Amino acid sequence: MKKFLLIIFLSYSSFSLAQTDSMFVEQMNGTIKGYPIPFISEIFFSGIPTNIKERELEQTILSSFMLFQNYPNPFNPITRIQYTIPSSGEVLVNIFDIQGRLIRTLLQSFQNAGNNSIVWDSRNNNGNIVSSGTYFCQVSFKNNSLFKKLLLVK
Repeated sequence: MKKFLLIIFLSYSSFSLAQTDSMFVEQMNGTIKGYPIPFISEIFFSGIPTNIKERELEQTILSSFMLFQNYPNPFNPITRIQYTIPSSGEVLVNIFDIQGRLIRTLLQSFQNAGNNSIVWDSRNNNGNIVSSGTYFCQVSFKNNSLFKKLLLVK
């Protein structure tokens, strides 16, 4: 009996703690519809939030800053890096090697809110192709930075 309960608990725990990649919205008619997060570019709220939980949810959604895993990964010789910024502002995208040395600054410019992407062609700041290995992409926006590991295989 204990093994059975443990299996049910583990199944339920992994299901309930799993990270979701969709946003579920209750429609005006009461139905619930799911939307894949990477495809959401704008959110409009009808009405004014009526309680603190709704206000917190609104702020969380509007302040989301995300960096997605590059594609393809592993890659050779190019890869696409996608990220989302919640408002317009200065964005910095850097590539570092495994030892933390700056390899390339891909972007340092003002960008509008929404989904953005940039391609890295495996070159450093001098225009030379870098060797196979593990690299890190850093996207910085308004005093926040997100990192992803990139694997270059030749």
